[in-house]
Amino acid sequence: MILTTGMNVAAKAATCTEGGKEAYYKCEGCGKFYEDVLGTKEITDLASWGNIAKIAHTTKQTVTKATPTANGKIVNYCSVCKKTLSTTVIPKASSIKLKATSLTYNGKVRTPKVIVKDRTGKTLVKNTDYTVSYAKGRKYVGKYAVKITFKGKYSGTKMLYFTIKPKATSISSLTAGSKKFTVKWKKQATQTTGYQVQYSASSKFSKAKTVTVGKNTTVSKKISKLSGKKKYYVRVRTYKTVKINGKSIRIYSGWSKAKTVTTKK
Repeated sequence: MILTTGMNVAAKAATCTEGGKEAYYKCEGCGKFYEDVLGTKEITDLASWGNIAKIAHTTKQTVTKATPTANGKIVNYCSVCKKTLSTTVIPKASSIKLKATSLTYNGKVRTPKVIVKDRTGKTLVKNTDYTVSYAKGRKYVGKYAVKITFKGKYSGTKMLYFTIKPKATSISSLTAGSKKFTVKWKKQATQTTGYQVQYSASSKFSKAKTVTVGKNTTVSKKISKLSGKKKYYVRVRTYKTVKINGKSIRIYSGWSKAKTVTTKK
């Protein structure tokens, strides 16, 4: 038969939020549904017939880069329906350190390693997540800058600093005198301006007194006006005067191993 009183129900296209439906015909006389206008194929269950599944979302992505102080995120969303499909947190790069911040002069250029980790403890990858640039002249005693520049999923910069100290020295002799002593040490003239002698009645150097020797060629110092028959702990270190940001500052070596001397009456 031909559905002379049939009504054509147009197909409904599927979207990413709703399924579609194939076109069909409805007989206005009997109210039945058919696949064709001739009425040869009846649709007995319209709810399950001709359904078209939802189509996939059209995915787009936005990236908010992480910094040393704030998390970032990656958001995947559908550009058609604007639905957020997934959100991934990019943990902030919260741990940015130099493997060494204090080095001793050895005549070579020093390049301490940079270690960067995010807040979860994951180590970030150099040249993928960040790059590193070092200040020039990292061969001599001084203070030097290291600049970390983030890239990829990260943004921002971080400045770190490290110090190259002069070589240390050691005490070669301690000679007691009447209410005094004389300390001698090994000469350390390379990248050194002078020395400091520190002495105290305490092995922990509490209430210690410090004497500065301004020439790197001087290798002895007499300490007088002390108490007689008293034990003193003595140690020595080197220093170099350098200019940083236009200001002269001293950079010290570590202290030598302490030695003891007992003054005479």
